Amino acid sequence: MKNLDCYGVCCDRCVEDSYDLIDKLVRDIQLLVSEVVRLRYSLSWHLDEHTGEMIRLEIRSNLHSPYYDHPVYQNYISDYYCGDDPLQNRKFCKHMEKLAKGKKSTDEFPDLTF
Repeated sequence: MKNLDCYGVCCDRCVEDSYDLIDKLVRDIQLLVSEVVRLRYSLSWHLDEHTGEMIRLEIRSNLHSPYYDHPVYQNYISDYYCGDDPLQNRKFCKHMEKLAKGKKSTDEFPDLTF
């Protein structure tokens, strides 16, 4: 249900609610992308040496966000993160680098793996 003013334009609350939803979705994406890297790393050690090494070399491939150029996502990044994309920022990239090497990362990015 949209909160529209009398001219059919989204109100501030509508925009804020949308940004809150985007923020939750971004956190879910971070979790799922992290899990893909963790599982690829684990799997790579159960394959033949050549295949395992190839997986480890390209462990982060095809995980890029297709949202960066979307105007709403750009506004969200600007308003919530001062222009620093949470899917590409230094902290998340550092977290992903650790996972790609099989290391445990910070508790800021939880994992699903038991």
